[in-house]
Formats: sequence, C-alpha cells, structure tokens
Amino acid sequence: MEESRAHLRKVGKAIQIVMIILRVFVILMIVIGGILIFVPIFQPSAVDELKIGFEDNDFIAVQSVFNILEGTLELKYRFMIAGVLLVLGMVLMLFFLSKLQKLLKQITQEGTPFTREITDHMRKLSFLMFALVVFNIFVAVVAFLLMRFLLYIFEYGTYLQERADENSRIQEEMILSFAEITENKSEQTGKHVRRVAEYTRILAEELGMEKDEANRLRLASTMHDVGKLLVPAEILEKPARLTDEEFAEIKKHPGYGGKLLNDVEGDVMHMARTVALEHHERPDGHGYPDGKSGDTISMEGKIVAVADVYDALTSRRSYKQAWDEKDAYEEIVKGKGTQFDREVVEAFERAYPKINEARVALQDA
Repeated sequence: MEESRAHLRKVGKAIQIVMIILRVFVILMIVIGGILIFVPIFQPSAVDELKIGFEDNDFIAVQSVFNILEGTLELKYRFMIAGVLLVLGMVLMLFFLSKLQKLLKQITQEGTPFTREITDHMRKLSFLMFALVVFNIFVAVVAFLLMRFLLYIFEYGTYLQERADENSRIQEEMILSFAEITENKSEQTGKHVRRVAEYTRILAEELGMEKDEANRLRLASTMHDVGKLLVPAEILEKPARLTDEEFAEIKKHPGYGGKLLNDVEGDVMHMARTVALEHHERPDGHGYPDGKSGDTISMEGKIVAVADVYDALTSRRSYKQAWDEKDAYEEIVKGKGTQFDREVVEAFERAYPKINEARVALQDA
C-alpha cells in the first residue's frame, strides 16, 4: 500500500511538471493573441507581414477563424478579432488547466482517487475543449474526443471505486461485529470498541497520519482484544479481584490475538495483528506479552494503548465503577514516558476536546 502511494506521488509530480509546461504554452498563446490585437493598432505596416505568416501555414489557413472571416472584414480587424478570440480561448484553457490540476492532485494524493464528484467535473470540463475552436477547429474536436475518452476511464474507475468502497463497508461491518462478539464475551459493550476506534483515529490524525491510514488504524483497533476469545469466560467475567494465576492468563490474550490474526490477509488485518500484540506493551519495558520498550513498539500499538486505557478507565466494569473523565485524563498524562509513549500522550493532550466529545457521543446507555 505504501509503495502504491509512493508511486502515485511520483506520478503526481510528473503531472505537475506537464501542467507547468502546458501553462507556459497557454501564456505564450495569450501573448500571441495580444500581438494580433495590438499590432494592427500601433504598427499597421506590420499587418501584411503577419498575413504572410498565416498564409504560409496551410493548417492554420484552412482551419482558423482568421481564414473564415476572410472577405467579410478588413485585414486589420480580422487580426484583432482573431486575437481577441485566441486570448479568450486561452484564458478558458487556463481555467480548464487549473481545474484539471486540482482533480489530478486529488487523484494522486487522496485515498479514493475516483469519485462521482470528480467524474461530474470531468464531464463539464470536457465541453471547455470547444473553446479551442477559436484557434483551430480540428484541434478543438480532437481535444474534446480525448477528454471524452478520459472521462470514460474516470467513469469506469468510479464504478470500480464504488464497488471497492461497498466491499470495504461490508468488511468493516464484519470486523466490527466480530469485535463486538469479543467484547460481549467479557461483558463489555460493543460501544467500547467503537470508542477505542474513534479515539485511535483522532490520535492518529493528530500525530500527522493521512486520513486513509488513520481510518485503517481505526478499523484495525477494533480487533485489539480479539485474543480474549481464547481466555476462559470465568476469568473474564469474574466480578472480584483476579488471582496472580488468573491475571497471568489474562496477560496471554495479546499473544492469542496475534496467533488468531497471523494468517489473515489484508493491510487492515496485518495492522490489527500488530495492535493485538502490542497494545499492552510499555515504553519502559514493563508491559506484556513480550516486554518490548521504546522504539521496538510500533506507533500503532502505542496509539491504541492510550485509547484503550482511557476508555477502560472511563467505563464501568463488573469489578469497578467508571472513573471521572478528569481523573482518567490525569492518569494518562501521569503515564507519559513510562506506561505510554510521550509523543502519543502529548497528542492526547492536544486532541482531548475531540476525544471527550467522542466519549460523550458514544457513551453506554
């Protein structure tokens, strides 16, 4: 996925260079149009030389508006009208290029390159190609046909994108349902996974992740406790304090989750496996199951660790009451650099208004 995005960014840079070249060409044509307008006014003697230049080019002589006006207007007025039309046509081309550049930027930089909105824009922009008729009829027709062909590609891409989005939606619903089954097994509500997922997305974006990457992590985070499916129910549901042996069994659930997701294909599932394995690891090395520390813990695991603990503190469980949100906030901040990654906690502090808003919106009934 990262290689694909890197390739798209390279394509985007190449397209930007092409667009610059086209803009220079269009500006040059505007200058030529200005010459056609002002030379007959300030240098009437140069009109005959301009005419010879036009007549020497058979393609222009046959196709241009300048030739169509022959016999109806004086030579200098023909040049002036042709110049005005050329300038207007090139101004429209500049408008078209700016719109096209914006669309191409969206295609190469965003997670969903083909959308119905882009297709509709392309359809409207294709008709601007007829502005080229003021310069050359043949060029205008060819440009219009090329744009319609490009539009067909966009429409097909949009169709495929919509199918992919629908498949992703179905997959997301299946993942969320599976995650809710996991939480229900331990007498937690399905809203726990949704809250953790939303906190995770907010933190990821605060840390500078692109929206599509943050959304994948949001979805992956819902599987963080999937390993609890293999933990005995009597331990998960015990209302009293756990014994050392029972807590040792609970601490195995990240490893269980890693094994359950080990052979599942897909970017989201690979990320989910990392999250399941590492969301109880700590920067100071006192976490579990592997006692990882510092940079050996993935950023995904560090983010979900904060999101999961904050929700655990502010939620009621069979063995405890929910903490006040201010006390839970202070507890997260107190763990900066020890239980939690310092950078993630700082992002938590900055984004806390959004996190608290999500907590309120998704709180249990």
